[in-house]
Amino acid sequence: MKKPSKTRKKATRPAKRKTPKRRLFPYEKVADLWAQEKTIPEIAKAIGRVGNGDDPYHALRVALTKMHKGYTNAKGNLVKLSHRVSQKTVKLATKAGKRASA
Repeated sequence: MKKPSKTRKKATRPAKRKTPKRRLFPYEKVADLWAQEKTIPEIAKAIGRVGNGDDPYHALRVALTKMHKGYTNAKGNLVKLSHRVSQKTVKLATKAGKRASA
């Protein structure tokens, strides 16, 4: 004879939470602070984008990298954020990064 199988209790699901709205990134403010030669930590604190963990400024650095490629300003024009170093330094850093990842 087989033992009757035990019925398992269903786990109670936690209450559903509303997903937070995505905050728009302040491209104009970042570009203005970058032109004033503010540091990355200063810009991150000014726009309220300081994260937690080992790299609190990661999100801002990624955004700056994308802004160097080009972003749309308030007038709707595609604008590139200028680098603070020479073009030669940018090329060498890009080359070194590609070499390290290969």
